[in-house]
Amino acid sequence: AKTEIFGEDPAAKKAVLAVMDVVLSAVLRLLHPLMPHITEELWSVLALDPVSADNSIQFAQIPAEVSCALAPEESNESRRRVAEVYGVVQTGRNLRAESRLPSNQKAKFVLRTSASWALAEMPTIRRLLNAEDVSIIPVYQSPPGVPVAVTPLGELHLLVAVENLDTERERLDREIARLETEVKTVATKLANTSFTERAPAAVVEEHRRRQLSFTEQLAQLKAARAALD
Repeated sequence: AKTEIFGEDPAAKKAVLAVMDVVLSAVLRLLHPLMPHITEELWSVLALDPVSADNSIQFAQIPAEVSCALAPEESNESRRRVAEVYGVVQTGRNLRAESRLPSNQKAKFVLRTSASWALAEMPTIRRLLNAEDVSIIPVYQSPPGVPVAVTPLGELHLLVAVENLDTERERLDREIARLETEVKTVATKLANTSFTERAPAAVVEEHRRRQLSFTEQLAQLKAARAALD
């Protein structure tokens, strides 16, 4: 929501705030039976009028179910894209931290991806990464030593010079070890007939997708690691 809230389009900002109001007020009402004190306090802070008996959250109606206008496959695709955007942001923040680049300092990134839809998400990614620029270059080849990490959306390169290549080697080795563990875990599950035969088909398919994604990410990281040598 930050992109629209801090943007220049008043209509977009108003729409986003309206959605946030619906969602957050519904969440508070659903949590109230379990967390009565903090939800009452938050309800009073977010309310437009002073707290009164009529404005207490305990008298608020339980939110009604809201149907999704998207078809199931469209909804799943939207969820996948959002997850990939957040994956890029989390990875970029980790790269900044490991490169000792302060979070309040602007940075430049290159995202190596062939996903055409990612271009529309660049304003959000730039804002959440506090980036001066995030370029999409499908065939980008960074020089050795540039910090790189792999996301489900593609390779993310932080355009800063690494003073100590040994530190970057160690970082990549840790990432490679983590992904090797992930690949092994998923492969073990898929090799278990009890899991593949009893689990819902969608869950098994999701594990197969994760196995493919982890394997591709691992290959890319190993290539980046080899380039340092």
